[in-house]
Amino acid sequence: MAGRADALPNVVDFERNLDWSSATDCPGQGVFDGVVTALQLREGFGLHTLNATARQQFEVNSHRKPGVILHCFLDGIADAELAGKPMKLGRRPGEPVKLVLTSVDECQPFVRRSRPEDYVRKISIQMSHAWLDENGLTLPEQGRDLQRFEWLATNEDIRLLEALVRTPGFATPVERLQAEAMSLGLVAGSFASLSGQQQNCRLTAREQRQLRRIDALARHSGPLPSLQDLAREAGLSLSGLRRLIHTVHGCAPLTHVRRLRLEMARSRLEADQSSVEETARLAGYSSAANFATAFRRHFGVAPSQVHRAPRAAR
Repeated sequence: MAGRADALPNVVDFERNLDWSSATDCPGQGVFDGVVTALQLREGFGLHTLNATARQQFEVNSHRKPGVILHCFLDGIADAELAGKPMKLGRRPGEPVKLVLTSVDECQPFVRRSRPEDYVRKISIQMSHAWLDENGLTLPEQGRDLQRFEWLATNEDIRLLEALVRTPGFATPVERLQAEAMSLGLVAGSFASLSGQQQNCRLTAREQRQLRRIDALARHSGPLPSLQDLAREAGLSLSGLRRLIHTVHGCAPLTHVRRLRLEMARSRLEADQSSVEETARLAGYSSAANFATAFRRHFGVAPSQVHRAPRAAR
């Protein structure tokens, strides 16, 4: 585990004018091996990245100010509490990449602990409520001081996250502009996903059960289910199946199934659970070549690159 950040430069770069951190939040030299950065992109809009291994124990015990944070863990688990409750942030091997958005309306106690040899790759994007208001962005739910939303990251989300977490320091004006553009892309995609969640909430309880049954069947290993199989499992006609999937996911049913299978395949390859050939079979592809073509088209890299790459490089 310790070697995963050894190839990275040691960068600890926290801007002092951040309106979302205090001096006690900033790790000193020697706490982490790897890249730890935080920068203010705009007033009320900041970015924090971590791609490092802890060399000693580090604890943040402070207060989180009102605002919204978009969290994404590519690797590692966070031992963090907000308002005395575990935040449940992180990603274990084999799990899909998720985005989590948390919002607080009042200052809340925040605790974060790192232990020696803990390895984490993650980014956090901070947004003040004023910044959200200026940009016309609203959260789906109101009336609660503490809010939490989570959803699976898309291929484009993962591309942006990987680019951000690999940049050591954002030292040049061009790198800062690129960081701002990528962060805005992630925020825009997140609020689009939240709008989709609102749409899902408007589905009837029966439609939500039908979606869960469709997805459960889609995730079975082996040959892809047919349209008839999916419709039968959900208790829908073929036209009803197409209408439901298009309403929620904006695509055809089999396109949705293939996306789920490819995301599952990538998680298996990242966790080194099986070979490319075995993963292709489990994902429902008749040949590894067809699987590689579909994988490359969806993720922009070959499955062999994901399977062989060290975790820090991924």
